[in-house]
Amino acid sequence: MKLIVPLYQLVYDVAVLTALVYVWYFFLKRWNRYAAELRTFVRYTALFIFFGVLGRTIDLINDFVVIPHAEIIYAVCYSISIIGVIYTTVLYVLLLERSYIPEVKEPEKGLKESEKLKGAFVVMGSRGKIFEVIDLIRSLKAPALVFTRNPYLYQGLGEFVGVVWITQATDKGIPPTHLHVIQDQVIKFIKEKERAIIVMDCIEYLLLYNEFPAVFKFLVNLKDHVVASGNALVMFVEEDTLDDRQKALILREFEPL
Repeated sequence: MKLIVPLYQLVYDVAVLTALVYVWYFFLKRWNRYAAELRTFVRYTALFIFFGVLGRTIDLINDFVVIPHAEIIYAVCYSISIIGVIYTTVLYVLLLERSYIPEVKEPEKGLKESEKLKGAFVVMGSRGKIFEVIDLIRSLKAPALVFTRNPYLYQGLGEFVGVVWITQATDKGIPPTHLHVIQDQVIKFIKEKERAIIVMDCIEYLLLYNEFPAVFKFLVNLKDHVVASGNALVMFVEEDTLDDRQKALILREFEPL
């Protein structure tokens, strides 16, 4: 076979093919290594990268021998590979989100209008008052999403309550600096659920990583979204955490519960 393209073109094709083969082999070695979600990601990625390898192989052969319709063939292979990898990546990100944003069911029997909790509320006081919030969630039997530093406190409340850990130490929760991520998850939740309750039991922790103006702005925006949708936002904060001015701002926006 005789080279029918410039040498630099051959070098480029070989380099890209080598990289693709390496990545493909990397995922093939992990074909059966992981649990369900990650295994699906690995297998789909290996499959779609194979089409990239196939396309680049045809491209390399075409450097020596003219293959009829070669451009169409490897264009199709590249398209399948790129679209497939994008799809697989998006799917995997969604699966990761579900690992720390739990699925919450809605009760089959609806509540009467008079039993629904609507508005934005604050519970101030000692730490022991959080159990009043827990009792409230248990009594209402409404779909609830809790953002907390202490997820174990909310265990056993049933399949209608989802708990999100606010933590800096692991990828199994949301970091306290990612206020926009918390807000996005709340908006998504209240769009999918009726008469939902959002509980914020992590204000002190948020204030360790963010200035009060940023946290207050976040809470007010959260309140507006929740109230506009006809749902409820309940915030717990230890009274000693805030100074008098900060308490006044909170009480101006949130009704004491």
